[in-house]
Amino acid sequence: MRIATCALSLGLFTQAACGGGDPPPKTPSQETDDDGSDRVERPPLDVSAEIGALDEGAVTKTFEAALPDLEACMKTGANRVEFIGGAVQFSLKINQGGSLTEAYLERTTLGDRDTEKCLLTALGKRTWPAPQGGVHGLAHKGFEFDMVNDVRPPVIWDSSEVQETLDTLGSKISECKSGTSGDFEVTMYIGTRGQVLGAGVAQSNASDDTAADCLVDVLKEGKYKSPGSWPAKVSFHL
Repeated sequence: MRIATCALSLGLFTQAACGGGDPPPKTPSQETDDDGSDRVERPPLDVSAEIGALDEGAVTKTFEAALPDLEACMKTGANRVEFIGGAVQFSLKINQGGSLTEAYLERTTLGDRDTEKCLLTALGKRTWPAPQGGVHGLAHKGFEFDMVNDVRPPVIWDSSEVQETLDTLGSKISECKSGTSGDFEVTMYIGTRGQVLGAGVAQSNASDDTAADCLVDVLKEGKYKSPGSWPAKVSFHL
């Protein structure tokens, strides 16, 4: 199975590259007092800032070390959803101990919530580089997963093909989203009888896990139009 990796984005570095925020602190240098004597400034160790810098190389190596586990998640998912494959974008928040305090998918077109959770669990088992100069570090990383099974790809549907069913599920969808402020992007596979073969969700915040699970359950209750003689794949926003 081929896995393509996308650019790694680290919270602090991304902000600086876009012209926002202050530049990273300079390395302490030797200065001279008024009397001509040398003085070495040693700033106190301070991690009072909320977001610190992460070692890009170390973060990339940690992702690479997790690839066998990610592949295993995809292979297991292919036993449930024959057509599984697509893109993901991880959003991670790492603490001083090298553990993940937040992990979610801000983008995913895999179409299987259980596989998405498996990927996040695999990353959660890793020890990550500790952030420097802050309590937490932020990392964003994308991957493209080819379809695991050697089968004909699903038909790609426009979101309008499922809108009628979404309208009938509107009240339940609203209940799932109650109390959330972010956006959700759903990817589903629809079988030839209009049944949901698999559904996954991208979310805007780590705190929206429960809402995402609820949405998947509700969407699987729906009866959708038949795509004809071959299953379809569709993505839409809620």
